[in-house]
Amino acid sequence: MSVQLSTIKSALKIDYADDDTDLIRLREAAVQFVEKTIGASLTPRATTLYLSRWTNSLIPEHPFNSLTNVKYYDSSNVLTTMPEGDYWIDQTDGPMPRIRFLEAPAIYEGTAISVNYNAGYSATPDPLVHAVIGLVGAWYNNPEAFQPIGLTAVPMGVAAILEIYSNRSNLR
Repeated sequence: MSVQLSTIKSALKIDYADDDTDLIRLREAAVQFVEKTIGASLTPRATTLYLSRWTNSLIPEHPFNSLTNVKYYDSSNVLTTMPEGDYWIDQTDGPMPRIRFLEAPAIYEGTAISVNYNAGYSATPDPLVHAVIGLVGAWYNNPEAFQPIGLTAVPMGVAAILEIYSNRSNLR
């Protein structure tokens, strides 16, 4: 979990448990919003990238932590783990890592190559914790995007933090 409920309640000066269910729901929505906006995972997670052929490919999750293994069904339909020396992670071509293959063994028709890796922040950066708290606070205090007074759907401070941490580019 990227932001503890106790942290959110402390920041929003909420000292009762009546709204904990709502705060948890808002926290999960805020975390998803932040992750989608910046293109990164706020917590470490195991992820699989599926490839239809042996092609050098971008690792879509950010921040990339480690590659676990590459598995495929060989031409005899036997699940095979590719030797570690037959692929590598190339981080020399900008901020987005690529998996590159030295070998291209035959795969069983209709199957996919599974690239298993770990990605996500091991500790959520404080500005992103602040962004989640800001969103939860805004949504908790103003559950509708439109009110009689001029409010914005995403608080300006949150938008600025998300812009700084965004790893979006023309390729993503």
